Formats: sequence, C-alpha cells, structure tokens
Amino acid sequence: MSPDPSAAALPDQPLIVDTPHGRLRGAVFDGIRQFKGVPYAAAPIGPLRFRPPQPLAPWTGLREALSFAPAAPQPADPGFYPGDPDAMPAVPTSEDCLYLNIWSPAGAGPHPVLVWLHGGGQAVGGTSRPVYDGTAFAQAGITCVTIGHRLGLLGFLEGGRIFGEEFRGSGNNALRDILAALAWVRQTIAVFGGDPGRVTIGGESAGAKNVAALLAAPEAAGLFHAAFSSSGGGDTVHSLQTADAVAERMLALAGSARALQELSAVALIALQERLGRSETRRHPFRAVADGIFLPQAPRLLPRHPVPLLIGTARDEAAPFLIEMPQGDGDPAAIWDGRLLAHLEPDIMAQAEERAVQLWPGVSAGARRLRLLTAEAYELPSIRLADAHRMSGNPTWFYRNDRPLAAGPFAGWAPHVADLGLIWNRPGPYGTVAVPGNGGMHEMITTFVHAAGAAVWLPYDIGKRATQVFDVDGAELRADLSADIRLIFDGLFER
Repeated sequence: MSPDPSAAALPDQPLIVDTPHGRLRGAVFDGIRQFKGVPYAAAPIGPLRFRPPQPLAPWTGLREALSFAPAAPQPADPGFYPGDPDAMPAVPTSEDCLYLNIWSPAGAGPHPVLVWLHGGGQAVGGTSRPVYDGTAFAQAGITCVTIGHRLGLLGFLEGGRIFGEEFRGSGNNALRDILAALAWVRQTIAVFGGDPGRVTIGGESAGAKNVAALLAAPEAAGLFHAAFSSSGGGDTVHSLQTADAVAERMLALAGSARALQELSAVALIALQERLGRSETRRHPFRAVADGIFLPQAPRLLPRHPVPLLIGTARDEAAPFLIEMPQGDGDPAAIWDGRLLAHLEPDIMAQAEERAVQLWPGVSAGARRLRLLTAEAYELPSIRLADAHRMSGNPTWFYRNDRPLAAGPFAGWAPHVADLGLIWNRPGPYGTVAVPGNGGMHEMITTFVHAAGAAVWLPYDIGKRATQVFDVDGAELRADLSADIRLIFDGLFER
C-alpha cells in the first residue's frame, strides 16, 4: 500500500535538476516542486551495517525521484490503541533507507529550509507517514526536507564492547545519518531553491530528541541555524556504560556478534522486539553520550548558539494511561518502570506523595496524567530550554492545549496529536489549525522565515514565558510549570 498522498495524481509537469551526484527527475504538483526518494549517502548494507554512513557515489543517467524510498527496518507500529489512525502505516522497509524528500516553492528562491526529523521512539516511523507532506510549508515559501535514517538496533546499537573498538560509536549512527543528510542539504539544496545559509532543523518526539542531541554534537556545527523541538527534550540519552549493557543483552539474545552482523533485517527486528519486551524502561535504543560524538547529555552541554523554539502538549501522556494501573495501591508498584523514560519508580512514587498534598481533590487519574507527562516530556523540555537560555542562546517556549474533538482522547491534548497542527494537515479526530488566530503552523513558518525568532516574548528563567495554543487561539502565559518543578525539586540530579 502506498501512503503517498500524491501517488495517484498526475504531475503538472516533469522537472529535471542536476545535482553534484547526478540528474534527478521530480515533478511539479499544484505549483510545488517535489522530489522523493533522493539518496544522500551510500546504502548501509552488508559490511556497512553498524558502520557510519559512507559518501554517496555519483550515478549516471536520469534517476527518478517521484516516490518515497523504503523506510528503515522496523516492527509493525501498534499505535496507542487498536486501530490507531496515527500509527505508522505499513510500508516497504529496507536497510537501504538513507533517502530524503523535498518540497519547494516554484519560485527560484532562495527559500529558507526546514529539515524535519520524524518521530517514533527511535524504533518505528518514516518520511512516508502521510502527515509529513511538505506541501503546506512549500506554499508558505519554505523548502521542506524530510529525512529517513536508521532506527532501532541498526541505528543505535553501541558496538564497541561486542564487535570491537573499531565499532565504538555505532550507538550514534542514526545521528550520523542525519548529519550526512544535513551535509547534503548544505551542498545541494540550492539546486532545489533552498538557502543553505538558513536551515532550521525540527522534529517531534524522537525526532525532537535527535534535534536536542545535534545541539550538543560538535560535528553538527554550522549545519543548521535554528532548531525546533516538539515533545522532546535532552534527557533521553544513554551513558556509554548503559549503552554497552543494552548491547550485551542484545548479544545474548542473538547468540553471537556474527549473528548480529549477518542475520536478515527481519530476524534482527524480531530480536529487537524480544529485547524490548524484557527491558525495564521505555526506549532501550537511544543516543549515546559517548564522550566523542556526544560529549555529555544534550541538556548539560548545548554546544551550538542557535535560536531554539521548544514546546510540549498539555496531556502528552494520555495514551500511556491505558497501560497504567488505575487503583490506589502501592505507588511504587503503580509506577511500573516500563511506563517511564527517564526517572525511577521510587522517584515517581515520592513525586506522587507530594502531588497529593499540592493538588488536593485532584483524582488519581488526573494526577498521574500530569506526573507522567512531566516525566516523559515536560521536565526534559524545560531542562533543555533552561540550559539553552542560560548558555546565552535565544529560546522560546510554547504548549499545545488544543484538545482533540473526537476519538478515545477527546478533550485531551495528547502526544502526537499536534503533528497535524504543525504540518497544517487535519488529523483524524479534528486537530485542525485556527486560521488567522496564531496557529501552530504559522508559529513554525514564522520561526523558519525569521531565521530563528518567534513573535512572542523570549523564554527566561524568571518569567518562563510560554505561548499557549488553545481553541480560542494563542495566549502568552507565565511559568506554567511552577507546581511541577516544586513537586520534583530535589528528587533527581539536575
């Protein structure tokens, strides 16, 4: 099945461009130039598995760029509930997955560039997900680029301990893929009308966490000029010791290092799923603070002095409550570590004890929704914003409070639901932008055009100004996280 919304449409006209690597044929659809399935690095297959991305070889003749390339190998996405329309659709997958897609205005430009990193817990997802259609950004005068990269153990397995020191650093290969794509953008995007001197990187969920990692990666210097993070933060990073331990557990399941290097991608994904079921924490595959590619966790060391626009959704963790015990039993048992991405169950139990005192009369379900949202997204995003601002870098903060109109999370503003608002593509349950009322799509297009500036008061550690998007539009409010910071104060290392 094809998730490409333009797959059945006929282009207005073919379009041929010459790139440093060869000729490409894209097309013009409704006045927007589109190129899909454009390679940016060599295929990471065979002996290149678990290796950094290698340079792309030139091709001869005319290469078609009219359809999406396969997504990275991944398990089927179950979504948040059976039949979840926001789940990643079934699409072809392949280890040969280092491709990008471009939507650009028909005018010559140069146009500012938005490079988007997709979400999916570092395990699922891809650029062919229908919401990532860049037409609306191109209509707003922006060259939009979406990047495919390696996922799961193929992109985040730290191989130094299990394969030998020559593989040390493979735990950040997915990030290196993204850097290779950004280098391609710097070299080539002008051919497509984009301005290589005005590049904003953006992402949601796992993509936002990868944005945070690139802010701290020395090798990313100069490859982007502004950053956008939606539902991310800089905390979801392994230490080298933890990454080695995950790799050793993966090795035990595979039986040998040779098996990991030679098994089919399908067999590897089956092993990855077995590992995931046995882990005591969400997201076993994540970026690695290895002291080289990432000197420290991103929130501790934002390296690049670029403007940052960062935010979350009010009810991020609403989908996770489906998995959470709802009784009022032992708090430590209720806070199962498999629900958590950053903190330990005993910390969450202590936080809940404080929250009961601070929020009298609030139901157990509402209390746990707020605490789990804080653990997974709110606190990591605040901590990254604080670090970025304290380093002297311009920072803006927002929150999406606009609730879904229908579906199982009606009335809530949960994780993923604001993607349709950002991309100006109506979601399955009525998450649509409010035209002319300070919508989230307008927020990001303004930020990209301004080369990193928002239209509201910048964030600082005093007022913590936050632009809130709700059904009535957008409103600037102060310090929405005061109670959460008080609840978690002193419970974990800052």
